[in-house]
Amino acid sequence: MIDFVANCLEIIPGKLADYKRLAEYHYRTEPIRPVTQIYKINMKPPHTKSMPDPIAVIVYRMPIPEIRPRTTATKGYFHEPKTLSARLKLVNQKIQYIARLIVDPRFHKMGLATWLLEDTLERQQVPIIETLTPIDWTNKIFQKAGFKLYHTPAPPWYRRFENALLSIGLTEDSLTSPLHVHFRLEHLQPKNADRIEHEIKVFIHHYRHRDGMPPGIERTKFMLSKLPYPEAYLIWFNPRNPL
Repeated sequence: MIDFVANCLEIIPGKLADYKRLAEYHYRTEPIRPVTQIYKINMKPPHTKSMPDPIAVIVYRMPIPEIRPRTTATKGYFHEPKTLSARLKLVNQKIQYIARLIVDPRFHKMGLATWLLEDTLERQQVPIIETLTPIDWTNKIFQKAGFKLYHTPAPPWYRRFENALLSIGLTEDSLTSPLHVHFRLEHLQPKNADRIEHEIKVFIHHYRHRDGMPPGIERTKFMLSKLPYPEAYLIWFNPRNPL
């Protein structure tokens, strides 16, 4: 297996189209923006056409403006500037965020995710790389690569929304199916429909760029894309470019 990876595969810069080819295998479905870097694992020439393209992909994007555990992890470094605009400028200068790390399911258990992560970390120039992920998903891969884990329990408004969906007969498993959830929402009794619509509006209000979305399958897809809550914040400090 090691010989196959070393002799037949390579990590090269990718494009958004490469991510989209593997996007269906990721638990998050919302668009990524703004993307800054994409790398992929491919077969080396001349065998490129004999295997999927890409085999794996990692997507870096601009950082999320505010993440609560970041303050603890960096000892308040990004809160030192006095103005919001200065703080945001500092965040954008010093941090990159890993938005996706996906391996084609046919190539799982080969260590490709770890290889892709560690190789692309070596290419980074900023002091900090960070990501958010559900606690039981890929955080072990990140920790193996040197990331430090901080737990981020879901806020009350998030739990309230999740409980509201479960209260109308949906299950945790069914929350992965937008069509099933949307069908259920459309066939609620008026009393329940009004209550759930209120909870939906409260929930979406926390995502300012989507506040005011009209009812429909796209809104349902967006809501479910935020489940499960990313309960792990992981941060990596670049030894070549200290903060």
